[in-house]
Amino acid sequence: MIPIVEIKEAARAFGVPPSTIERDYAQNWLLAHLSALPMALKGGTGIRKVFIENYRFSDDLDFTLLEPYEKETLRETVKDAVSRAREESGIRFEEDIDIIETTTGFRATALFRIIPMNASTPTKIIVDLTTMNNESVLLPVEKRRIYHPYSDRLTAGVTCYCLEEIMAEKIRSLFQRIRPRDIYDIRHLADRVNPDAVRSILHRKCECKEVVPDNSVLAGRRNRFSASWNASLRHQMKAVVVPELAGCSAFGETEEEALSEVKVAIGLWIDAVWEEGPNLPQRLGAWGHLLSR
Repeated sequence: MIPIVEIKEAARAFGVPPSTIERDYAQNWLLAHLSALPMALKGGTGIRKVFIENYRFSDDLDFTLLEPYEKETLRETVKDAVSRAREESGIRFEEDIDIIETTTGFRATALFRIIPMNASTPTKIIVDLTTMNNESVLLPVEKRRIYHPYSDRLTAGVTCYCLEEIMAEKIRSLFQRIRPRDIYDIRHLADRVNPDAVRSILHRKCECKEVVPDNSVLAGRRNRFSASWNASLRHQMKAVVVPELAGCSAFGETEEEALSEVKVAIGLWIDAVWEEGPNLPQRLGAWGHLLSR
């Protein structure tokens, strides 16, 4: 296990609470030992752990299971992974693993302690597991190395979504929930993905969740996205204010303009899929312009 001083120094460097670094560090060790399970890492955690080093932090480990699992079998499998992570890393993971059924699959909770002053309140890692009948993986999964920016040099890989599948789910999420991190992630993935690949699966991604993208919905949610921005992101990154979007030439100068242009960009993408089909001409270059860094 790394020294506590390393955790505190990283927290200062990234401008986040020490608990955020604790969780990120412990996530890596748990992820390394969960990697043997037939499932694919996804979401914001997937972006940080295997695609963009030093990306925003993420609270949970999100997966889609690639094979059917019974609850008790899954509990024992996760429990074994936690045990091996504890033995190899020295992190004080608790032995009991809580796992519950959810509307989309299962949710396991692993508790651990690193910093002694936090011993009375263990930090938790949520492992969200979506079952095959609740999510369709439409593009080939990848095997990628886990980024581990800590001194104990963990070397491991994990199966994960490709970036295009993550992007498609992030776009869909804008019409399902109010989570500013989805806007943040979309903006940062825009110049890293193949737009044709995203368009090729976006319709089916929405259909499997019975989501009907409507660009007008984003207009009504603008204030709610804005109001929850800091609360959602301030423990995950150093600069969390909306001007992180608004301060660049592509997004205008105000918070309102920033979110408005995200809405326009999403609208271009959605309209392309539903109205013009997969052979759309290159007018979607506007997406890359609006969301480029």
